[in-house]
Amino acid sequence: MPLRPEHSDGPALVVLAAGASTRYGRLKQLDPLGPGGAALLDYAVFDAARVGYGSVLLVIQEAKRREFKTRLAARKATGIPVRATCQSMDLPGVLERPPPERVKPWGTGFALLAAREHLAGPFAACNADDFYGRRAFAAVAEALRGMSSSETTSGATVGSPPSVGDARRTAAAPVSAPAPVPAVTVGYRLAATLSDCGGVSRGLCEVGEDGTLRTLAEGLNLRLVGDRVQGRDPAGNPLEASPDALACTSLWGFHPGILDLLAEQLRAFLATDPGPEAEFYLTEAVNALVAAGKVHCTVLPTDETWLGVTFPGDRDGVANALRKLVESGVYPTDL
Repeated sequence: MPLRPEHSDGPALVVLAAGASTRYGRLKQLDPLGPGGAALLDYAVFDAARVGYGSVLLVIQEAKRREFKTRLAARKATGIPVRATCQSMDLPGVLERPPPERVKPWGTGFALLAAREHLAGPFAACNADDFYGRRAFAAVAEALRGMSSSETTSGATVGSPPSVGDARRTAAAPVSAPAPVPAVTVGYRLAATLSDCGGVSRGLCEVGEDGTLRTLAEGLNLRLVGDRVQGRDPAGNPLEASPDALACTSLWGFHPGILDLLAEQLRAFLATDPGPEAEFYLTEAVNALVAAGKVHCTVLPTDETWLGVTFPGDRDGVANALRKLVESGVYPTDL
């Protein structure tokens, strides 16, 4: 089945690929897991090309530029441009001088901000070491097309300036509350995103009847114990959830106004003088913005297959699942 032509007017897909893969033992973003040697990153690019994304931007480590450059060269036939930007320890306008004791970046929220200079319209974001499924990417793309970049910027309503005749009424009128920045995330069944090889991190969604995200709690070291999922929160407190709870595995759709809000959140995070191992989680930042009424996030439930590699022992199961998808005709052997 041929790829669609390039969608220059489609949303961008930002792929967070700067992780160190410490527990996995190799660069899992480029690990050839598919039967034809494709990595999970390649499946994301392939699916994005098929469902209408206009470009793909990878956020990578400077030290891994050569490996990713080789992989990018092989992606030219996908039908959409694929570029890369390197994440560094500083962030102009937010963090000019990182603490000397800090040896690694501050996590997923920080990584997304590394792409902000390349983003002008609504965009999707995902992890490079997860497989999300084509229908999940399509659902996010559809939601992004409904986000007009002229409606809100940094949470403030943007409209036409008042005419001279309206100036007095405008000055006397009360200031309206800023419009929340729209966002979406895809929710998978929590139990389907866990590993048999150890605890994993997931965003636990509490969703209203209208599909609106109420809270998003970062769950760490999550494991299935009996008929419950157990772990801890970032503060170290015990955490428990139902296996049927919706999990955010970091497939997002954002209005570009989220970037200024995340920068504000990062400044506040850094002002607390976090320790050398503290993380600026995207899930926690979004949760805080939702609680403050600055972001309105819709959760898109899906029954798509999710696959991910955290530990070396996850590799064979993911490779077998990809082989079955190829054998059933969902993907070609050679992407």
